[in-house]
Amino acid sequence: MSEVRTRFAPSPSGFLHIGGARTALFNYLYAKACGGSFVLRVEDTDQERSTKESEDIILDSLDWLGIKADEGVREGGPHGPYRQSDRLDRYSGYTESLIEKGIAYPCFCTSEELEQKQSRSKMLGVPHVYDGKCRNLSSEEVQAKKDAGEPYAIRFKVDPSEVVVDDVVQGRVKFDARLIGDFIIVKSDGFPSYNYAVVIDDHEMKISHVIRGVGHLSNTPRQILIHNALDFELPVYAHISEIVGTDRKKLSKRRGATSVLLFRDLGYLSEALVNYMALLGWYPEDAVEFLPDGGLATKFDIDRCSKSPAMFDFFENDKSEAEFDPLSMERSELNKWINGKSKLNWLNQKYIRHYELPQLYDFARPFLETDSEVTRLIKEDEDLLIKALGSIREYMTTLDEAGPYILEIFRKSVEPESDEAAAVLTAEGASEVVEAFRKELESGNPEHPDDYSALMKSAGKKAGAKGRGLFMPIRVATTGKMHGLELPILFSLLGKETLLQRMQSVMASVK
Repeated sequence: MSEVRTRFAPSPSGFLHIGGARTALFNYLYAKACGGSFVLRVEDTDQERSTKESEDIILDSLDWLGIKADEGVREGGPHGPYRQSDRLDRYSGYTESLIEKGIAYPCFCTSEELEQKQSRSKMLGVPHVYDGKCRNLSSEEVQAKKDAGEPYAIRFKVDPSEVVVDDVVQGRVKFDARLIGDFIIVKSDGFPSYNYAVVIDDHEMKISHVIRGVGHLSNTPRQILIHNALDFELPVYAHISEIVGTDRKKLSKRRGATSVLLFRDLGYLSEALVNYMALLGWYPEDAVEFLPDGGLATKFDIDRCSKSPAMFDFFENDKSEAEFDPLSMERSELNKWINGKSKLNWLNQKYIRHYELPQLYDFARPFLETDSEVTRLIKEDEDLLIKALGSIREYMTTLDEAGPYILEIFRKSVEPESDEAAAVLTAEGASEVVEAFRKELESGNPEHPDDYSALMKSAGKKAGAKGRGLFMPIRVATTGKMHGLELPILFSLLGKETLLQRMQSVMASVK
């Protein structure tokens, strides 16, 4: 078998979104699993929409995800250039060959003419197929129009036939060529069309497998026709499933176009997002879903991709999208849109617990340094702060939660955060519980979480309290809050003296 070579070829006209990132990932994983090469090519022939800024964002997004190309616009390689606008001279020879063979021809129809014909087809409710007006122009007519300076495109002749796509994921799919019609391969501005350029680029870059979204399946018969006309060997096609929301409907444009870098900014680890995207339309044979440390690249097989739509469960689907703008929303507002039980959240928690503490601290530090108080704590006692991070990691879903938890541990001023919290301390028996715990603290010498747990149980026995009646008054008296870290762990970080000071301050504010 020849080398497996896959490619990802984005158009630089926006962000890298989840659908595009998943396509890049599947190509990358399959190449790595087969010991092959992954090529990154930029398709920027749409000059009106393509920008260098967008190209950089897409490439930076792939870098963050760890999807590294073996050949590409930044890496170079033996089959470059890898930016389509730098390859324009590559296409003209193939075009001339097709014209000489009578397989392609100049088309002088104006955009106004074509739009009118498309509108007429739409009104009649029939598929629009080019009527072949310029197909049979004589060489003299063609030359006269060229001499007159009339702009023209180049069309590919499509004769009646059946085009069959043998697809790894979708199976055998048949297309009636009569519904395709003669299509443009070179636009009037001299730039090749997508369907034309992609065939030549894939051939010259020796791409063996074309893995892409199922939305491209309808383009494939055109590309097969061009392959055959140019005597190119067909690649293996694999059109992966579409992505839907939790309501099983096609993922909306606003949710689907969410930038990959948004997840980075929200505190998701790149390896967790990669793991999550891999499970969108693919499932490992052993059913193990948590695959850290390169496990994906050893298990991925395009044959195990499903035809069924893949569910993107990160955003809630029961909300109006009128005000939805994830790139400009504050985190607190965006949280209302995020499905807290999504598989991505579950995976991110797993990865936060998986990494060695120094590495996790490196990941979390940019989020910690957004708060001036936490930054001060880093400068004062970084080792203690890292120790605290190790204790709170069990409670973190995203990296940006580290700062608030750290502040909870080290904050000086504590008082009930709400009337509901204050009411806990004025309830019957609460003051006795707090006083009993205070006495246990003063007489004891606790250091570890188990020591503090034992002190709370002892205080409960003496105050005649247990369960919520024991733990809730102690929690509010020491933190001012009704929810938070597990108390024995928090107390071991705070220490005896800080706890006594907090309890005195909180109880005084309630009285």
